[in-house]
Amino acid sequence: MTYGDAIRYLDGLTNYERTHDPQAMRQVSLDRMRRFCDRLGHPQQRFRSILVAGTNGKGSICAMLDAILRAAGFRVGLYTSPHLTDPRERIHVGTDGTSADAAWISREAFAAVIGRLQPVIESFRRDPDGPLTYFEALTAAAWLHFAQQGVHLAVLEAGLGGRCDATNVTEPAVSVIGPIGLDHADVLGPDLLSIAREKAAIMRPGRPVVSAQQPPEVAALLRELAARHESPLIEYGQAVSADIITHDPLGGVCVSIQGTRSRYEAVQIPLLGRHQAQNAALAVAAVEWLSREGSPSAAIRAGLGQVAWPGRLELIWDSPPVLLDGAHNPQAARALREALDELWPDRPVALLLGMSGDKAVREVGEILAGRAETIVCTRSAHPRACHPKRLAAQLKGLPSKVVAIPDAVDACTYLLNAADPARLIVVTGSLFLVGQLRAALKRAEAQHDPLVVRGACEEGIR
Repeated sequence: MTYGDAIRYLDGLTNYERTHDPQAMRQVSLDRMRRFCDRLGHPQQRFRSILVAGTNGKGSICAMLDAILRAAGFRVGLYTSPHLTDPRERIHVGTDGTSADAAWISREAFAAVIGRLQPVIESFRRDPDGPLTYFEALTAAAWLHFAQQGVHLAVLEAGLGGRCDATNVTEPAVSVIGPIGLDHADVLGPDLLSIAREKAAIMRPGRPVVSAQQPPEVAALLRELAARHESPLIEYGQAVSADIITHDPLGGVCVSIQGTRSRYEAVQIPLLGRHQAQNAALAVAAVEWLSREGSPSAAIRAGLGQVAWPGRLELIWDSPPVLLDGAHNPQAARALREALDELWPDRPVALLLGMSGDKAVREVGEILAGRAETIVCTRSAHPRACHPKRLAAQLKGLPSKVVAIPDAVDACTYLLNAADPARLIVVTGSLFLVGQLRAALKRAEAQHDPLVVRGACEEGIR
């Protein structure tokens, strides 16, 4: 099997990232993933793991955990989703000093592991719980690769929810729950408590749980469930906390973190957003629990100092500046708005917005419109992307000028050409859009060649 064969084979599997089917997604059974792993010899049992769930911030927390553990000298597997441009981004194996791109699984290894999985996947075509999905296949591929590479620890990001997510087959040494908000309500439940119950299912009896600061009713539920499991619960704002010292567009955030064992003064994190202080504190608390003795201070400082998480408040272009942020729900949009108000309070902003059709478009627009002179609605190549005209219609009446340009590269080029150097262009609403335009901007930068408009059609809607 070649790499192209592997991609084509995976693309033939049911992929709920591409075809959102709430009814089918609610019927996914974890028993199927357990049987799948049993057929593979349980590769997920050959290393210790940390499982991270939550509505927002879980990817950043995973990236921080990976960087800290690598700095501590461990061989670390990192599994995240979705990817920005290449499925291989989801599967990393790295040691100290390994750059993010170099840690990706190679094309040859990716093809080999999918080739090994193919006959087992095919044997599930007539499974009582239905055939295996794209996400289940990639999750198993990551675990097989980690086992083959002899990783000491794996950092795993739950895909959706927690209870029936394929990653929940593992027995994590530590579970981490990021901020919980209303997202994927059509699958996980109609209110915060329903969603929180789904995500809290990554808890394990007697094993520690690290939680972000949550809405009061969610915090109470997590305490109740942790007590029922007899699991130590480490809550942000209680056992751990963080104070921001500085926050600037070039340096990121400098924070002092109070952990469960030690205080870590003036730790520089090259990521933007005040929310990264809490994310860092959660990662530190999890690492402290994993550390058998002493304080992993040097690894925490070194790891957080080199962490990277592309497409999340990432400043990628100089003149005019372009900020990429896959803020796809109201909670993430509020974090983006706070960053804009703090870091670029006087800069005019042009928003390049693309969202999936099932997202809270109007609410996200209302949060961001107060800072955007112009909102250009577009769509990524992803099949779930909302048509720009529909997107623009949902934003009608907001104080920003709203424009629809169907092609994402044309839309980006339109703003680059129209912008003066003082204006900040913000690409947001969808990680799929961010990934597509990040790749286009990187190619243009590498070729020292500006993006070329292919005939953008501008349709103004007030």
